[in-house]
Amino acid sequence: MGLGFPFCSARSWCLPPPLGEPRPSTFTGPLPHHPRMVMKDNLTMRFRERFYRTYVSSHLGACRSFTRSQVDHDARLFSALYGRYLPTSKDAKILEVGCGAGNFISFLRGRGYREVQGIDLGEEQVTLARHLGIDDVEVANLFEYLPAHVEEFDMIVALDVIEHFTKDEILLFLDLAYQALRPRGRILLRTPNADSPFVSWILYGDFTHEIAFTPSSIKQVLKVAGFGNIQVYALEPWIHGPASAVRWIIWKMIKQIVRLYFLVEQGTAGSGVFTSNLLAVAEKI
Repeated sequence: MGLGFPFCSARSWCLPPPLGEPRPSTFTGPLPHHPRMVMKDNLTMRFRERFYRTYVSSHLGACRSFTRSQVDHDARLFSALYGRYLPTSKDAKILEVGCGAGNFISFLRGRGYREVQGIDLGEEQVTLARHLGIDDVEVANLFEYLPAHVEEFDMIVALDVIEHFTKDEILLFLDLAYQALRPRGRILLRTPNADSPFVSWILYGDFTHEIAFTPSSIKQVLKVAGFGNIQVYALEPWIHGPASAVRWIIWKMIKQIVRLYFLVEQGTAGSGVFTSNLLAVAEKI
């Protein structure tokens, strides 16, 4: 999926309020910078701008195809993995940040949702989405877009996005997402799972990745951002034919071996979430 990064080092910032105090409706005040921090931020922005300018042609294009048949295949996968977490009302307003080529937006439209929008900073990816006939997407910086849409969305989706952020940016994004959600609105996140013994092929498969989460650390950061009813799930193989059924059976055996490893080394069976990616779902409370 695509991304939404600020390419300049100037950004607004606000610490979350103490528990029990109301959240501010907007973020105000400049982020204080030490000269060395400014230099580091500028270097980070140049690195990102260089990579994300050609993210499809230099990376994603080598990993997957971008065709209408791939979009349709992904829709079946999304239905199996994420369908149960979507709003019940087809009038729910859903935003996907880092929408990439728009595969998830197309899936939502196919499920009958009428109020969907995708944003991505990469012009390459938005152009590709429109070429595939997916029009509910636009080029936008999520750090600028979210503050302009306070309490507007019933769900915010970020698939393969937050692992590209620094820790400060993750907290800022979650604070902004919290503000942009309506009461009881949901956030849905997919990100590399550091509890998986096989996470390295995803975490280090993209030079722009910054971080991975465990089920406990993703819960921790969501709690700090004010979210509640947090659930974390494994993204296990999806059964859609004989070959995938065999994969699912083999995965169940591998999972028990990983549990045994944790039990021997740590004295505990671990989190139980051992897939290379994890899914986190949380509510604005």
